[in-house]
Amino acid sequence: MSEIKKQRFYYILFIFALVVLLLTFVLNLVDWNSSANVKKSKIDRDLKMALAYSPDGIGTIQQEISQMEKENPSKELNDGDDQLARYRTAMANSILIGDSITEGFIVYGFLSEDVVYSQIGGSLLGSDDLFSAAAGAHPKNLFLAFGMNDMGNFSGDVDKFYSSYQEKIKSFKKQSPETNIFLLRIVPPSKDAISNKPVIGNYDKFNKAIAKIAKKNNLKTVGTDRIIRENPGLHESDGIHVKRDFYPLLLEEMIKASGSSI
Repeated sequence: MSEIKKQRFYYILFIFALVVLLLTFVLNLVDWNSSANVKKSKIDRDLKMALAYSPDGIGTIQQEISQMEKENPSKELNDGDDQLARYRTAMANSILIGDSITEGFIVYGFLSEDVVYSQIGGSLLGSDDLFSAAAGAHPKNLFLAFGMNDMGNFSGDVDKFYSSYQEKIKSFKKQSPETNIFLLRIVPPSKDAISNKPVIGNYDKFNKAIAKIAKKNNLKTVGTDRIIRENPGLHESDGIHVKRDFYPLLLEEMIKASGSSI
């Protein structure tokens, strides 16, 4: 065989081997992607991007995500934790706005940041951005959890709290009229907590204001106060915040109030 023919032979052999390697890589990549689980974090990121372009907002997009999670529960939810997957699926078309107690849904991993719009020290005062963001998402359900910090921020003035809450709800309904709104009652603080901060002893008056707002606007309330009374010992050491075991009980109440089906 001449030198030129040898070079041509080795060149063709090299190209053939390279093509085989590339085909093997592509086939393995396709197979890996087809068998990979759809993670909730990936869904959450895609949801954020989709909301920026979708005029229908969260209500339409998350219905498809809910169906995906029913058919393929995410392994990010602690493999086999059906209850946790159930909560996330049931709340997929909802948004929560509130204070640090609401933040516990994220801290303890029950719900994602795309569902919970909260901030530590959250109050009706300074919450305009949270309400606007939630209204722009057009959720099926909106759960509001305000009052604990408002007792101090409004210096115990329940009338100012009522007016402010009423105005926030009115404004939200203009932007997202089809959303169902639910009001969470204030979690009763412990006696020690009230001794340390007397203004939060007004929680019963503020809860009555929440009930009055609900009646005026034909809204439902969620009995967070009843949960803590029926399950003593769920307060954290500060007597204000609540332990992890509180959240499944609250989620059950929220799911029942909204009539979510899973």
